[in-house]
Parts: sequence; C-alpha cells; structure tokens
Amino acid sequence: MEGLQRSRYGTMAEGRDEDNWFATPPTLRIILVGKTGSGRSATGNSILCQPVFESRLGNQPVTKTCQGETGTWNARSILVVDTPPLFEAEAQTQELYKAIGDCYLLSAPGPHVLLLVTPLGRFTAQDAVAVRKVKEVFGAGAMRHVVVLFTHKEDLAGESLDDYLADTDNHSLRSLVQECGRRYCAFNNRATGEEQREQLARLMAVVERLERETGGAFYSNDLFFQAQLLQRGGGGTRGAELGGYLASVRVQVEKQKRDLRGPGSTWACPALLKITKWMLSHIGISAVLIICLLIFLATLINLCITHGH
Repeated sequence: MEGLQRSRYGTMAEGRDEDNWFATPPTLRIILVGKTGSGRSATGNSILCQPVFESRLGNQPVTKTCQGETGTWNARSILVVDTPPLFEAEAQTQELYKAIGDCYLLSAPGPHVLLLVTPLGRFTAQDAVAVRKVKEVFGAGAMRHVVVLFTHKEDLAGESLDDYLADTDNHSLRSLVQECGRRYCAFNNRATGEEQREQLARLMAVVERLERETGGAFYSNDLFFQAQLLQRGGGGTRGAELGGYLASVRVQVEKQKRDLRGPGSTWACPALLKITKWMLSHIGISAVLIICLLIFLATLINLCITHGH
C-alpha cells in the first residue's frame, strides 16, 4: 500500500513506499524522457515487451499526450509513462504545462526512475537541452534518479558500452554519465525473444542498483504531492481544483528554471540574451556603435595621457 508522501525537503524530496516484508513489491514507476526522435516510445514497448505506445521512425513527434501503460517483470508491476515533446528548446505554452501536469498525475506519488533515452553515437546539443529541460520540469534533484538508455545498441557492433563511453570525446556525454552516477545501458528496440529479455534484465539490474543507492526511495516534490491529492480527491479532472493544480505546475516549473540559473541571474541572463539578439539582428548599427565606442575610448585615453604630461 502506498500512502500520501510528503517531505519537509520540498522540491528535493524523496518518498518511500511503506515497508512491509509480506506485501507485494511496490509498482516500479518509470518516466521516459529525452528529445523528440530519440526512441522513447519504442523503448517503452521494449520494456513492456508489447507494442502499447505508438512508434515509428522520424524526427516528428508521434506521442501527442502523456500515456501510462503497465506490465510485469519477475512478478513486480511496472508502470511506464511515455511523454510528448516536453524537453525541447521551444518556449513553454499552456498546452505544455498541461502535459507536464498530466505527467505528474500519471506517475504520482513519484517515479523511481527517469529513463533518459538518447541514440547511441548521436548525443547532440538537442540532447543537452533535453537534460536541462528534465531539470526544469522535475527539479535538479531528479537527476539522482536518472538512468541513461542508449538506443541503437546494434551499432556497437560487438564493442562494449563501457568501452564506448570510456573512449568518447563528447564532453557533454561524459559529463551526463558522471552526473547520473554512471547508470546506463543500451537497447536494440528491434530485438525480440531472448535478446529482448536479456537487455531488459540488464536495465533492471541498473534499476536495482539505483534502488539500493536511494534506499528504495522514489523521487518526489511538491507537485507530485499535489497530484496525489488530486487523484485521491476523485481524479480532479474539472473545475477549480484542476485549474489551481495547473497554476501550481506553471509556478513550480518557473521556480525550478530560476533555481537552475542561480542567484542574481533572474534578470541578468534574459537581459543579456535580448541585447545579444538585438545586436545580431542589427549588425550595421551595432558596428557603428562599436566604432563610436572605440573612438570615445581612444579620445579618453589620449586626454588622460595629455593631462598627465
């Protein structure tokens, strides 16, 4: 049985399922995260060993809404939550905040694992943006529950994943692997039969290591607690309750974004970005201003030298 979970540590909180040696193991909750086209939905199908999520090749998003599906592994229930494009560079919209709220509702009281899906050999700037968006959506503390899953395992062509990561010159990828405590594995999402079962067993071994590291805790924060309250209140799919919850989603995500920027940068970074964009879009005027500034500085220096003599 899972009771309401809340911690005094707020957005960095972790919850624990009730300890009971004779109870069925708690449902393992997994959220699929990563950039569009990374293979999130196909990975979810591989984990559940059935095609429950729509998946096809291409860079355009197939998943339009959050979707949760269940399965079992060694008699333990698994909930896998697939996500729409929540982790892109585009500005936040009301529809996006609703999708984030849906993700929280489907995975409340909180995930044991955030499975960051990325194609093997193609960790790009888009993937780095996706990692930052994961922190914005769930909070920086969620990285303690991230496992990196590389798709296209077949491209290793017999090389071990450990050796591949040890030899990579992609510094962003190296940094991510370290930040996630070197929790990673690889999938061939076209695998079937024994090969599919073996790679799933490797993922579950990584998950079990993570659960040992966290003492069996799942990741939680204030939004997961609110989502759980909404569920216990009968779903909360209408009226003021849902409106208040979605407002809280926006506030919480914006706060997590500010926390990532750090103190003192709330106004400075956006202002600097606006100035840079303006200068790039007005090259001619910018060049004239720079020349005038240089002339002014040269005149000022000359006056100082003359005054000194």
